[in-house]
Amino acid sequence: MDFDLSEEQSMLAASCERLVRERCTFEARRAQAREDARVRPPLWAELTELGLTAICVPEANGGLGRPLLDGALVAQALGRGWLLEPFVDCALAAARTLAFAPASSTRDAALAALASGQKITVPIGAARRDNGLLIGQAPHAAHAHAFLWLLEERLLLTLASNYSRRAWRQFDGTPAAEVQCPESSAIVLAEGDAAREAWEAGCAAARIGRIAEGVGLSKSVLDITAEYLRTRKQFGQPIGRFQALAHRMADLLILYEQSQSLMLAAAMKAEGTDGARSLDAAQVMAHRAFRSIGQQAIQLHGGIGMTDEYAVSHYVKRLLAIELELGDVDTALARFAGEDASAVGRRPSAETTGAR
Repeated sequence: MDFDLSEEQSMLAASCERLVRERCTFEARRAQAREDARVRPPLWAELTELGLTAICVPEANGGLGRPLLDGALVAQALGRGWLLEPFVDCALAAARTLAFAPASSTRDAALAALASGQKITVPIGAARRDNGLLIGQAPHAAHAHAFLWLLEERLLLTLASNYSRRAWRQFDGTPAAEVQCPESSAIVLAEGDAAREAWEAGCAAARIGRIAEGVGLSKSVLDITAEYLRTRKQFGQPIGRFQALAHRMADLLILYEQSQSLMLAAAMKAEGTDGARSLDAAQVMAHRAFRSIGQQAIQLHGGIGMTDEYAVSHYVKRLLAIELELGDVDTALARFAGEDASAVGRRPSAETTGAR
């Protein structure tokens, strides 16, 4: 597979990386992660000005109509700076869900509002009905303006003008909320197979985007760790010169490269018949890479790596959160191997057997 990026894609990634360097310092991010979860992310306006909120919205609806690969490249670049904005949830997951839903005036208006950055739209997971209310929770629902739901084979859209929510910060600093909306206010966008297909397209985009975010963040963790090994001295020389530590860093870099390669492959194949299998492979590799890079970074730093004042501790928490958001890795591995995913719980997991 050809992983060479076009000139336009390289420029897109470079502009996002420049934005992260200039605006997403660790100190600024740590302060933002302590704010009220309902506060709108300050960087969202700049992402809108750059057209990033419209990247996966069809051109007919005011978007850029770019492939999912471009969205993954943006997520990877933004991930390097501890992403606290709803780019993956809104610009990738919600945009792809709406784009794959049957055309209607409501859907088209929702896509246009999303592309312009006027309305943050996020999918709500694990939705349920209770006494006429739609109830669910999701990251970034704390400051969203519209919500997408999949309930009883119906794809629903609700607006934030008539709802209640309970917002909080997750352990990694990401804002989240439980949302309650009157079912009577929901607009049906699709039903049956059309609803499932649109929702699955959004879920695939969310998984690819989340893996890409983790790939970017793990690179930042590696860079910080490598710099620490170059400056921390023992026995009159930098500890990075000790062969055991140098080899450990080399192993982590290999894991990073493998996770990046499989992420790019999954994004490139997202529209193809092998898209689901490539995505499962990317998730399994991401789980292995993120867990190893996070744990080894803490080990190589020692005690300082766990302090609140040091970036690595926060970045590792975000990597752990990404693992949880991606879902059970054993299920993904079973699907990749062509096994019955329902049998996963009846056999030893890869975690308990030490297979990874």
